[in-house]
Amino acid sequence: MLKSIGIGSELFHKLIENDCYYVDKTPFIKTVFKDNKADVMLITRPRRFGKTLTMSTFYDFLALNPENPGDVSRQKKWFKDTKILEDKEFCREYMGKFPVIFISLKAVSGSDFEGAYDQLGCVVFGMYNSFSYLAESPKLNDAEKEIFKKIASDNNFIRNIENKNKIKDSLGNLLMFLYKHHGVKPVLLIDEYDVPIAKAAHNDYYREMIDIISPFLGNALKTNLYLGRAVLTGCLRATKESIFTGLNNLLVCSVLDSSDDDISQGVGFTKEESEEVLSYYGLSDYYEEVRNNYDGYHFGEIHMYCPWDVMSFCYANYRKVGAENKIITADNYWINTSGNEVIEEFMGFIELEDVDRMQNLLDGKSITTEVRTSLCYGDLQEHNITDFWTLLLYTGYLTFEPHSHSTENDEYSLYIPNEEIRKCFKSKILNFFKNNSIMKNSTNKLVKGLFDGDTKTVENNLNGLLAKYVSIRDFSVNAPKENYYHGFMNGLLVNGTSLLQEQKSNFESGNGYIDLTLKSARNIGVIVILELKQTSDENEDKALIAQDAIEQILTKKYADPYIKRNDIRSVLAYGICFCKKECTVVGKKLK
Repeated sequence: MLKSIGIGSELFHKLIENDCYYVDKTPFIKTVFKDNKADVMLITRPRRFGKTLTMSTFYDFLALNPENPGDVSRQKKWFKDTKILEDKEFCREYMGKFPVIFISLKAVSGSDFEGAYDQLGCVVFGMYNSFSYLAESPKLNDAEKEIFKKIASDNNFIRNIENKNKIKDSLGNLLMFLYKHHGVKPVLLIDEYDVPIAKAAHNDYYREMIDIISPFLGNALKTNLYLGRAVLTGCLRATKESIFTGLNNLLVCSVLDSSDDDISQGVGFTKEESEEVLSYYGLSDYYEEVRNNYDGYHFGEIHMYCPWDVMSFCYANYRKVGAENKIITADNYWINTSGNEVIEEFMGFIELEDVDRMQNLLDGKSITTEVRTSLCYGDLQEHNITDFWTLLLYTGYLTFEPHSHSTENDEYSLYIPNEEIRKCFKSKILNFFKNNSIMKNSTNKLVKGLFDGDTKTVENNLNGLLAKYVSIRDFSVNAPKENYYHGFMNGLLVNGTSLLQEQKSNFESGNGYIDLTLKSARNIGVIVILELKQTSDENEDKALIAQDAIEQILTKKYADPYIKRNDIRSVLAYGICFCKKECTVVGKKLK
């Protein structure tokens, strides 16, 4: 009987106890805690690459049993048949030997500061309660026990914003309490450390959150005599937030770091691990489909797959193997889990040159750009384009060519890693055109101008929209270039306005096919006919080409069926000539 697939399960011991399939990443424990000598280690990886499961594995292996220190029976049960248990010397030295604080800040994501503070208070309350035995510890003095009890015994105390100074000191104090009680320096594991900062920057309470989170983390990490080792995970290294300032023994393991292959492949699935999973579930024949959709990431110089995608693919399809009328498909599993608004947020601010680079990415090409090794979340509101490309890399929308680094200006060659992410890109861009207020306003003005016969308004708004547009449609290399602009117009009009009652594309009428036909939702009986043309020559007379488009409408009698109808009181024809990111519009009233 096949092992079950623990979709969404992020706790190592739960996977093992529920007899779920587990890709053995346990050698990474030794890589991090023995081979690496840094006091504080920051591992940055995109979401859904298994960071939380990795941290849970560390916890389950290292954490001592407070009721019976020295008892490692739980670890022997959980880690049975794993590679790490074969290393007897390392296990004797590290397994079940440390008090371990393990917290995740993933849930500290409120839409306002009060909500986020309350969520952080809940994390701290739960953290203290997991060490409830400290309340009666003979190794703590009365003042220390009083501090501990205030937080551990009353959920509302630490969640009260008036006690925010208590939160600032809570993590550092707990490290001290644990050291005094056990006589062993604790290990500190903080998962998704940067989520509170990222959410605060996005929701405009950045300064208030930094005032809390910087001392909360900084007091625990910097020159703390009671800290053994600390490991943090997140999407990127935050700078200027002062969390890591002054840390002399900090090791940052980012997606760009190629100094240690063991670290590079510690989080995520390697090619060989992905092949093994597919083979176990009888899906080896679909490896190429999995590779095209979920492969393509580089961590250092190592090729990596997203574990969430590979396991989700197996979960969705392994029961179909050998079954009749069952189609095995590689669906998009990542798009609804990322929770990252970076593309939609920046789309409204990128310039013409950057729109073209975005288009190159969607067309399967790479771009060369500077990548920052760290970011200040508070600076993201400035919408610097370098921050945009850097965020796309660290959050998993882009990857890099390992040997493309230019040390002179920190430039890398970036590209979209696979088909799944390309679809995510398209979805995010489509949402931007559909929901962005500025784009919707310009599109509404464009449509109103079309039905009013206002050629200048149509031209002005089209040119403004063209400057921001990235095509989400796929066209073959040999397809006419008008297709690109046809996709542009269709994309805008389908998603951007409620002023249309009806929209038809490539509609047969008269002696040919109309590019676009529009029917007004407000001006009853008004029809607009659009004929689109394109030129690559900037010196060519675009107005003349647009006029030729009008002549085509007349010659091929596109409008005749509408002119003859009594219920149609007005027919407006437009010829539009596009040239790169500009256009010229000519209009004519036919009825």
